[in-house]
Order: sequence, then C-alpha cells, then structure tokens
Amino acid sequence: MNLLISTTSIIPKIIIFGIIIIILLSIVIVVIQLKKQKPALEESYLTSILNALGTKKNIKSVNLEHQRIQVNVLDTKQIDSKFFTTAKIPAFISGNKITVLFKEHTKEIYSFLISKGA
Repeated sequence: MNLLISTTSIIPKIIIFGIIIIILLSIVIVVIQLKKQKPALEESYLTSILNALGTKKNIKSVNLEHQRIQVNVLDTKQIDSKFFTTAKIPAFISGNKITVLFKEHTKEIYSFLISKGA
C-alpha cells in the first residue's frame, strides 16, 4: 500500500521535472540560434573595404581561401592600412599581396569585390 502511494506522488514530480527540462532546452536552443545570426552587410561597408584596398584600379586579382581573402595589388602604398586597424580586421601585406581575415561574411565580401571588377 505504501509503495502505491509513494509511486503516485513521484509521477507528477517527474512529469513537472521533465517539462522544466524541455523548457530550459528550448530556451538554450533559441539563444544559440539568435547568436548565430550575423548582422547584415551594408553597401557602404563593402565600398569602404574596396576603397581601403586602393579601389578596383589597384586590384589585380582576388582569391578566396577559407576565411581569408588574398588580394594582389599594383601598388601597396594605395592600401589604407588604418582602415583595417580601426575596423579590427587582421590584414597582412607581403610583396604586392594583402591577406585579409574576415570573421564573418567572407564569401559575400569576396563576391562584392569580384562583382565590382576587382
């Protein structure tokens, strides 16, 4: 008799505990999804990147490698390295090539540079 009474009082507790777990997991999933959303790229930001590279007249070729964009330029003096420093975008110049590491939107930036004839 005691076993029957204790079992029936535990079942509602288990159900409530399960519901709480499901709610918490749902909240965690929603928060993770919201963090994954990237901010939208603005045309002015993309144009600033192009201008920092010395405009399309200075660019010989553009290559995409993982999250890096390698740009071969005609004149490295036309590159605005202060832009990349201010925007906290890692960029490395060696010879006539600048390698820029974009943490987000790398493919979109690459496509923009290609579409502008760079």
